[in-house]
Amino acid sequence: MTDAFATVVRLMWIDDLIEEEGQIQRSDIARAFRMSVQQASHDLRRYMQLNPRRIAYDPSPRCYVQVDGSKPLFTRGHRCAAADIVSAVAEHYPTQEQST
Repeated sequence: MTDAFATVVRLMWIDDLIEEEGQIQRSDIARAFRMSVQQASHDLRRYMQLNPRRIAYDPSPRCYVQVDGSKPLFTRGHRCAAADIVSAVAEHYPTQEQST
């Protein structure tokens, strides 16, 4: 994988959310990483390139859902590390909406 460090962290976090929640939306990524929905779409496309049988788009709830029997891309330890990074940043650097 030749993606930038920040991209890899986002991919790990995406992998973790899919594993834990069974689904993900572009807005989840945009909110967690304070980025545009367009960038979140790019990250989801990259994730699907790396693990094509992991998620599928479900138009009814407008989200990507975990495919039964699919396996995560990253180890549990790596996924948890990415989730910890996102939590730490949110706690120590709240957005304007969180601080008001």
